[in-house]
Formats: sequence, C-alpha cells, structure tokens
Amino acid sequence: MGSGGDEASRTVPPLALGGTREELPFVKETVLKKRKENADWAVRNRERKAAKRLRIREENKVIVKRPEEFVTAFRNKERDFLRMRTRLKVRKQPPAEVLSSKLIFAIRIPGSVDLHPHIRKILRKLRMTKVLTGVFLKATELTLKRLLVVEPFVTYGFPNLKNVKELIYKKGRGFLDKEPFPLTSNDLIEKALGSHGIICLEDLVHEIATVGPHFRDASKFLMPFKLKCPERRLQMKKKPYKDGGDSGDRGDKINELIEKLN
Repeated sequence: MGSGGDEASRTVPPLALGGTREELPFVKETVLKKRKENADWAVRNRERKAAKRLRIREENKVIVKRPEEFVTAFRNKERDFLRMRTRLKVRKQPPAEVLSSKLIFAIRIPGSVDLHPHIRKILRKLRMTKVLTGVFLKATELTLKRLLVVEPFVTYGFPNLKNVKELIYKKGRGFLDKEPFPLTSNDLIEKALGSHGIICLEDLVHEIATVGPHFRDASKFLMPFKLKCPERRLQMKKKPYKDGGDSGDRGDKINELIEKLN
C-alpha cells in the first residue's frame, strides 16, 4: 500500500498525441531569476513613470498668487543681483595658478526658488540647476568668477583622490548618444571617450583627478552627481561657510561634506 501511494503521488508527465510521454522543457534557475528581475523592474518602472506624470501634473497646476508675493519675489531677485555685483567689485579672487589644487568640486545647496535670471543662467552653465547635485570643475579664472557670482547658492572646495574615486565609482553616470547610463561597462566608456585615450573607469578617474588635457570632455561626459540629503540639513541662509553658514569656499573641508553626501 505504501509503495502504491507513493506511485500515485508522483507527477505523471502528460501524454503527447502519439501516446508517448512529453517532458517539460528544462529552464535554468538563473534564467528564471532573470525573468523575475525583469518583471519586477518593469513594474517599478511603470510605477516610477506614473509617479513622475502625477508630479508634473501637480507642478503645472495654476497657483493663484497674491500681488504682495510677486513684489517680494522681485525684490529678493534684485537684492541677490545687487549683492552679486558688490561681491564682484569688492572681493578679489586669487589667481588660479596659486591655488592648492586645479580640481574643484561644487555642490548646489538649498536656497531661494525664485532666482535672478543672470544667476540662474550661471548655474545652468555650471550644470547645477538642481539642489544637492555636484560637478567637477577646472580651477580657471572664468570658473572662479562664476562661482563668486552664485556663491550664496553653492559650496565648493578641493576634493582629494579618495573622494573623487568614490564619487565616480558609487554615483557616476555618463551620457552616450544623449542617453544616461551607469558606469558599469568599460565598453561604453571607450565608445564615448576612446578617441581621447580614456577606455576604462580607471582612466576616467585619473583624467578627472589629475585635471588632464581632456578634462573638459571627461567632465561633460559625467552627469551631475546626485547627492543624498545629510542628517543635518544644509542651512537655507545665504551665509558663507567661514561665517558659520554653508555656502561659498570650503577649501579642503569640502571632503568632509562629500563623505556625508556620498
């Protein structure tokens, strides 16, 4: 009875049309896992796109503002513009040649939403249009002047090799054919920057860290780094770092902030 029960409990393959047993096709476990991962990714992607559409719809809603709010926003913009002109006249930037490093890492910090068009234009040129994004810059006279223009809305300094490497390895994303992609394949890096002798991730890190001859192409290839919000939120006040605030030049102290945001 025991053996008969075991035989009855076995799974019997279905019969084919010719009367022979038809075995089910064998599928590797890795293939099944990959199918499940693709299905899960598709669900998450649909949810992300739906959330993005909803957010855009909410942002595009017409909000009625009082006249006093327009007046306050205009005055704030003009005040920022006048302070920017005063900084350019009073503050004297040191020559780029005497700086301790040729590499600058700049971070866009929280600040006013309504910016003066000139300040917004400079932030766009520096590729820092979103809060808590960072970019690598070459220390030139033009770059230092632009950073001085937008100083209340950014903080910057000289990153060390360790943080340069960790930023690119952990949060690095590149552009190829106007499409962003994570830096997980050296083939894509070679396709984008191979003409400049940059064929792998190590070459990219070396070009950025040493501010090599093709730094401009390498830095533009990298998307602005999306940084996480620190435990202590950056202050909203437009106060220089040397006076207890968060904006402006930090020098080597920028490395402490990078470690918190990376």
